[in-house]
Amino acid sequence: MGYSLSWAAVKGGTLQMICDACNLRPTGERQEIAESNIDAAEIPAGWYLVLFNQRETDDRLLARLSAKVEFVSCFVEDYVMFSSASGWSRGMQVWKIFHDCEEGRYHLDVSGNPPPALTEIRDRLKQEQDAARGEKADVDFIYEVPADVAKSLTGFPYNQDIAGMAGDVYHVLKPSAEISPKTGLMRRLSSIFKGNRQ
Repeated sequence: MGYSLSWAAVKGGTLQMICDACNLRPTGERQEIAESNIDAAEIPAGWYLVLFNQRETDDRLLARLSAKVEFVSCFVEDYVMFSSASGWSRGMQVWKIFHDCEEGRYHLDVSGNPPPALTEIRDRLKQEQDAARGEKADVDFIYEVPADVAKSLTGFPYNQDIAGMAGDVYHVLKPSAEISPKTGLMRRLSSIFKGNRQ
């Protein structure tokens, strides 16, 4: 079964900060594995993580979340082999990396001022793609570049267990009770999560 999720990690963040920025609230339920629609947890190295299963967050949410903090986001969609990562600070996108398999096995679009780790990660995975027969390969190693860059900064591996984290570490979140269809805010939240691959 493939992954389809987006996640964001706030440097020095807290659960309250995540909830306030995203119009969310804790349900009181905890999980060992992030299996709900929206989960959050503190991870090692001083980052607070929020995950959206089956959703790609859009830039308006990311800008709001990063208004006062350093922030890294990532999206992976195994079904179409599309992945992206971006860095944000003070409400502005500082860098973005994305791969779209439909554009070719080696496709990688980079903008802004990406982390230095990009060079080593890109070169290593390009060599693996070359060794697997390049464009004719049955695998897509370049797809992992954005997620690996995000992991190099935050320590969060979306497809592996996190060392040092055990037990029910994830808080299950849901849209805030203040969001109701009568106010139109449910529509706004829906548009935030609709997906933006620009």
